[in-house]
Amino acid sequence: MKTYIECVPCIINQAIHLSRDLTDDHKKQESFLREVLKNLTEVSYDHSPPHIAAHVYRLIRQTLNNPDPYKKVKTEYNQIAKRLYPSLKKKVKSSKNRFRTAVKLSIAGNVIDFGSSQNFQLDRTIKQVLNKNLAIDDVNRLKNEIKKTSNILYLGDNAGETFFDRILIEELPKKEIYYGVRGTPVINDATEKDARYARLDKIAQIISNGSDAPGTILDECSREFRKIFNKADLIIAKGQGNYETLNEVKDKNIFFLFMVKCPVIACDAKCRVGDNVVWKLEF
Repeated sequence: MKTYIECVPCIINQAIHLSRDLTDDHKKQESFLREVLKNLTEVSYDHSPPHIAAHVYRLIRQTLNNPDPYKKVKTEYNQIAKRLYPSLKKKVKSSKNRFRTAVKLSIAGNVIDFGSSQNFQLDRTIKQVLNKNLAIDDVNRLKNEIKKTSNILYLGDNAGETFFDRILIEELPKKEIYYGVRGTPVINDATEKDARYARLDKIAQIISNGSDAPGTILDECSREFRKIFNKADLIIAKGQGNYETLNEVKDKNIFFLFMVKCPVIACDAKCRVGDNVVWKLEF
């Protein structure tokens, strides 16, 4: 997916919020924002939004001399999600359709995204997602495809959301399952440390993609990750970042699970901001 003009002010607003949230030093804020604006005049908009965003987050790590600016936030939401995990399991166990409920809970966890918004209420979102129909509903198709596969690559998104992914993975039949994470901290995206905190290493093989982009830019991923990606019978891709970077991949069996968080994606998916989707693209 290319970057649309509408994505530019969004990236700039993210940069402004980032600079204010992560430092009180006005000179550092100004320096960072100037570098972001300069970068936006030079980068190709034929790249995906996560490709451009990766440059922005590299700049802030350099400006603040901080390799993981969102470490505190990730720790907080890992702990919140861990506390919620037992109640989420109960919701699945008491459900008439365990798989569908687990899928919906996985999508509910996608709200923990400090790249798009910091104004969300997790408990309320869980209730809303469980009680709302999916705008794009390929859940049954996903369930049938899972039965046919011998191995699955599950691409995670955010820290804390990892516990919601665990809920879904625990409902899958016994398969060879890989759980993909970012190679380097970026925003509050999940790394291997976050996946292990959610004990995903007990039910899947954790694989780093070797990249610091908030998505899955295959050209920037490690050879090891691309090997797993290429051999996977089925890929479950969580979050908008993975959708933005993989929605033009035509030769893989990919299901996208995410919460629609911006007008550009809403237009692309022909739905509304706030909708939830389980989507197998057709080419």
